[in-house]
Amino acid sequence: MTRGRPRTVLGTFGKIAVNDIGGRYRASTRHRDLDGRLRKVTATATSKKGAEPLLKGRLLDRTGYGSGGVLSLASPFPDLADLWLAYLELRDISEGTKDNYRDDLRLHVRPFFENYTLGDISTGRVEHFLKSERRISYSRAKHSRTVLNRLFTFALRHDSMPRNPVEGTSPLAKPKNQVRGKTTNTLLGAHGLRDSDLDWGVSASWRQALATLSKASWSRLMPPKLARVLIGMVPMTLISSSSRTAAG
Repeated sequence: MTRGRPRTVLGTFGKIAVNDIGGRYRASTRHRDLDGRLRKVTATATSKKGAEPLLKGRLLDRTGYGSGGVLSLASPFPDLADLWLAYLELRDISEGTKDNYRDDLRLHVRPFFENYTLGDISTGRVEHFLKSERRISYSRAKHSRTVLNRLFTFALRHDSMPRNPVEGTSPLAKPKNQVRGKTTNTLLGAHGLRDSDLDWGVSASWRQALATLSKASWSRLMPPKLARVLIGMVPMTLISSSSRTAAG
Protein backbone atom coordinates (compact mmCIF):
# COMPACT_ATOMS: atom_id res chain seq x y z
CA MET A 1 0.00 0.00 0.00
CA THR A 2 1.33 3.46 -0.93
CA ARG A 3 1.89 5.74 2.01
CA GLY A 4 0.71 9.34 1.80
CA ARG A 5 2.68 12.42 2.69
CA PRO A 6 3.66 12.66 6.36
CA ARG A 7 1.31 14.76 8.46
CA THR A 8 2.56 18.27 9.21
CA VAL A 9 3.63 18.51 12.82
CA LEU A 10 1.84 21.01 15.06
CA GLY A 11 3.48 24.42 14.91
CA THR A 12 5.31 23.71 11.64
CA PHE A 13 4.66 24.42 7.99
CA GLY A 14 5.08 22.78 4.62
CA LYS A 15 6.94 23.69 1.46
CA ILE A 16 7.20 27.38 0.64
CA ALA A 17 6.18 28.47 -2.86
CA VAL A 18 7.07 31.87 -4.33
CA ASN A 19 5.03 33.24 -7.25
CA ASP A 20 5.35 36.32 -9.44
CA ILE A 21 2.14 38.36 -9.16
CA GLY A 22 2.94 41.13 -11.61
CA GLY A 23 6.08 42.90 -10.49
CA ARG A 24 5.80 41.66 -6.90
CA TYR A 25 6.42 38.26 -5.38
CA ARG A 26 4.20 36.31 -3.01
CA ALA A 27 5.58 33.56 -0.78
CA SER A 28 3.03 31.14 0.64
CA THR A 29 2.82 27.97 2.68
CA ARG A 30 0.41 26.07 4.90
CA HIS A 31 0.96 26.21 8.62
CA ARG A 32 -0.52 23.70 11.08
CA ASP A 33 -1.80 25.70 14.02
CA LEU A 34 -2.24 24.38 17.56
CA ASP A 35 -5.86 23.51 16.90
CA GLY A 36 -4.61 21.01 14.30
CA ARG A 37 -5.89 22.92 11.28
CA LEU A 38 -3.75 23.81 8.28
CA ARG A 39 -3.97 27.46 7.31
CA LYS A 40 -2.42 29.28 4.40
CA VAL A 41 0.09 32.01 5.32
CA THR A 42 1.45 34.48 2.76
CA ALA A 43 3.88 37.39 2.51
CA THR A 44 4.49 39.74 -0.42
CA ALA A 45 7.68 41.61 -1.28
CA THR A 46 9.22 43.46 -4.21
CA SER A 47 11.72 40.68 -4.87
CA LYS A 48 11.69 36.91 -4.87
CA LYS A 49 14.65 36.89 -2.52
CA GLY A 50 12.84 39.09 -0.01
CA ALA A 51 9.47 37.31 -0.01
CA GLU A 52 10.53 34.04 1.60
CA PRO A 53 12.37 35.54 4.61
CA LEU A 54 9.42 37.85 5.18
CA LEU A 55 7.07 34.87 5.23
CA LYS A 56 9.29 33.01 7.68
CA GLY A 57 9.27 36.07 9.91
CA ARG A 58 5.48 35.97 9.99
CA LEU A 59 5.48 32.26 10.72
CA LEU A 60 7.66 32.89 13.75
CA ASP A 61 4.92 35.03 15.27
CA ARG A 62 2.28 32.34 14.98
CA THR A 63 1.33 30.58 18.21
CA GLY A 64 3.02 27.24 18.58
CA TYR A 65 6.02 27.93 16.36
CA GLY A 66 9.24 26.88 18.03
CA SER A 67 11.06 23.62 18.60
CA GLY A 68 8.99 21.91 15.93
CA GLY A 69 9.65 24.60 13.33
CA VAL A 70 12.46 25.37 10.92
CA LEU A 71 14.91 26.37 13.66
CA SER A 72 16.43 23.92 16.09
CA LEU A 73 19.85 23.18 17.54
CA ALA A 74 20.63 21.41 14.26
CA SER A 75 19.83 24.52 12.20
CA PRO A 76 22.75 26.31 10.49
CA PHE A 77 23.60 29.72 11.90
CA PRO A 78 22.79 31.42 8.54
CA ASP A 79 19.17 30.23 8.90
CA LEU A 80 18.89 32.09 12.20
CA ALA A 81 20.55 35.13 10.64
CA ASP A 82 18.09 35.20 7.71
CA LEU A 83 15.06 34.89 9.97
CA TRP A 84 16.34 37.60 12.26
CA LEU A 85 16.90 39.91 9.30
CA ALA A 86 13.29 39.32 8.24
CA TYR A 87 12.19 40.20 11.76
CA LEU A 88 14.44 43.26 11.72
CA GLU A 89 12.58 44.59 8.68
CA LEU A 90 9.39 44.71 10.75
CA ARG A 91 10.96 46.52 13.71
CA ASP A 92 9.99 50.12 14.36
CA ILE A 93 13.53 51.49 14.51
CA SER A 94 15.45 53.86 12.25
CA GLU A 95 16.77 52.69 8.91
CA GLY A 96 20.23 53.81 9.94
CA THR A 97 20.17 51.47 12.94
CA LYS A 98 18.94 48.62 10.75
CA ASP A 99 21.74 49.26 8.27
CA ASN A 100 24.31 49.15 11.07
CA TYR A 101 22.96 45.81 12.30
CA ARG A 102 22.97 44.38 8.76
CA ASP A 103 26.54 45.53 8.14
CA ASP A 104 27.86 44.16 11.43
CA LEU A 105 26.18 40.83 10.76
CA ARG A 106 27.33 40.59 7.14
CA LEU A 107 30.90 41.78 7.61
CA HIS A 108 31.89 40.36 10.99
CA VAL A 109 29.46 38.01 12.74
CA ARG A 110 28.19 35.85 9.89
CA PRO A 111 31.59 35.01 8.36
CA PHE A 112 32.80 33.61 11.69
CA PHE A 113 29.71 31.54 12.57
CA GLU A 114 28.39 30.56 9.13
CA ASN A 115 29.68 26.98 9.30
CA TYR A 116 28.28 26.28 12.76
CA THR A 117 24.87 24.96 13.76
CA LEU A 118 23.06 26.61 16.65
CA GLY A 119 23.98 23.64 18.81
CA ASP A 120 27.67 24.16 18.00
CA ILE A 121 27.72 27.71 19.32
CA SER A 122 28.91 27.60 22.91
CA THR A 123 29.88 30.37 25.31
CA GLY A 124 33.52 29.42 24.71
CA ARG A 125 33.22 29.89 20.95
CA VAL A 126 31.53 33.26 21.41
CA GLU A 127 34.27 34.24 23.88
CA HIS A 128 36.95 33.35 21.31
CA PHE A 129 35.16 35.38 18.63
CA LEU A 130 34.71 38.46 20.82
CA LYS A 131 38.36 38.39 21.90
CA SER A 132 39.45 38.26 18.26
CA GLU A 133 37.18 41.22 17.53
CA ARG A 134 38.52 43.11 20.55
CA ARG A 135 42.06 42.75 19.24
CA ILE A 136 40.93 44.72 16.20
CA SER A 137 39.00 47.36 18.13
CA TYR A 138 36.77 47.82 21.17
CA SER A 139 34.03 49.38 19.05
CA ARG A 140 33.94 46.48 16.62
CA ALA A 141 33.75 43.91 19.43
CA LYS A 142 30.99 45.87 21.16
CA HIS A 143 28.87 46.03 17.99
CA SER A 144 29.38 42.34 17.25
CA ARG A 145 28.38 41.44 20.79
CA THR A 146 25.20 43.49 20.44
CA VAL A 147 24.23 41.72 17.21
CA LEU A 148 24.90 38.28 18.71
CA ASN A 149 22.83 39.15 21.76
CA ARG A 150 19.90 40.13 19.59
CA LEU A 151 20.22 37.04 17.40
CA PHE A 152 20.31 34.59 20.28
CA THR A 153 17.58 36.39 22.23
CA PHE A 154 15.46 36.07 19.10
CA ALA A 155 16.25 32.33 18.98
CA LEU A 156 15.35 31.94 22.66
CA ARG A 157 11.94 33.51 22.14
CA HIS A 158 11.17 30.78 19.64
CA ASP A 159 12.56 27.86 21.63
CA SER A 160 15.40 27.28 19.17
CA MET A 161 18.17 27.40 21.78
CA PRO A 162 18.17 26.54 25.50
CA ARG A 163 20.27 29.57 26.49
CA ASN A 164 22.03 32.63 25.14
CA PRO A 165 25.74 31.73 24.70
CA VAL A 166 26.73 35.40 24.92
CA GLU A 167 25.84 35.27 28.62
CA GLY A 168 28.86 34.28 30.63
CA THR A 169 31.42 35.76 28.27
CA SER A 170 34.03 38.11 29.70
CA PRO A 171 33.29 41.85 29.81
CA LEU A 172 34.97 43.68 26.96
CA ALA A 173 38.06 45.53 28.09
CA LYS A 174 37.53 49.21 27.47
CA PRO A 175 40.40 51.16 25.93
CA LYS A 176 42.45 53.24 28.30
CA ASN A 177 41.69 56.93 28.12
CA GLN A 178 44.18 58.56 25.83
CA VAL A 179 45.00 62.23 26.08
CA ARG A 180 44.19 63.65 22.67
CA GLY A 181 45.76 67.03 23.34
CA LYS A 182 47.43 68.84 26.20
CA THR A 183 46.07 72.04 27.66
CA THR A 184 48.15 75.18 27.74
CA ASN A 185 48.78 74.97 31.47
CA THR A 186 49.80 71.30 31.18
CA LEU A 187 52.40 72.09 28.53
CA LEU A 188 53.72 75.13 30.34
CA GLY A 189 53.69 73.37 33.71
CA ALA A 190 55.94 70.65 32.34
CA HIS A 191 58.59 73.37 31.92
CA GLY A 192 57.99 75.14 35.22
CA LEU A 193 56.01 77.95 33.55
CA ARG A 194 52.50 79.38 33.92
CA ASP A 195 49.97 80.99 31.62
CA SER A 196 50.54 84.25 33.50
CA ASP A 197 54.14 84.27 32.23
CA LEU A 198 52.76 85.20 28.81
CA ASP A 199 52.32 88.93 29.13
CA TRP A 200 50.91 90.02 25.78
CA GLY A 201 48.94 92.97 27.00
CA VAL A 202 45.56 93.39 28.63
CA SER A 203 43.30 93.20 25.57
CA ALA A 204 45.13 90.67 23.40
CA SER A 205 44.98 86.89 23.85
CA TRP A 206 48.41 85.32 23.84
CA ARG A 207 47.07 82.47 21.70
CA GLN A 208 46.14 84.91 18.96
CA ALA A 209 49.52 86.58 19.25
CA LEU A 210 51.30 83.27 18.72
CA ALA A 211 49.86 82.95 15.24
CA THR A 212 51.25 86.32 14.15
CA LEU A 213 54.85 85.74 15.13
CA SER A 214 57.65 84.11 13.21
CA LYS A 215 59.95 81.65 14.98
CA ALA A 216 62.72 84.27 15.04
CA SER A 217 60.40 86.83 16.69
CA TRP A 218 59.59 84.41 19.48
CA SER A 219 63.21 84.09 20.50
CA ARG A 220 63.63 87.90 20.60
CA LEU A 221 60.48 88.60 22.62
CA MET A 222 60.69 85.90 25.29
CA PRO A 223 63.16 83.71 27.15
CA PRO A 224 64.51 80.82 25.02
CA LYS A 225 62.97 78.22 27.35
CA LEU A 226 59.49 79.67 26.89
CA ALA A 227 59.99 80.05 23.14
CA ARG A 228 60.82 76.35 22.78
CA VAL A 229 57.60 75.41 24.57
CA LEU A 230 55.43 77.63 22.43
CA ILE A 231 57.03 76.51 19.18
CA GLY A 232 55.94 73.01 20.05
CA MET A 233 52.35 74.16 20.66
CA VAL A 234 51.67 75.92 17.36
CA PRO A 235 51.45 73.99 14.05
CA MET A 236 54.37 74.85 11.80
CA THR A 237 52.04 75.43 8.87
CA LEU A 238 50.32 78.16 10.88
CA ILE A 239 53.65 79.78 11.74
CA SER A 240 54.84 79.68 8.15
CA SER A 241 51.62 81.04 6.65
CA SER A 242 51.45 83.81 9.28
CA SER A 243 55.04 84.81 8.57
CA ARG A 244 54.41 84.96 4.82
CA THR A 245 51.29 87.08 5.40
CA ALA A 246 53.22 89.49 7.58
CA ALA A 247 56.06 89.70 5.05
CA GLY A 248 53.64 90.40 2.21
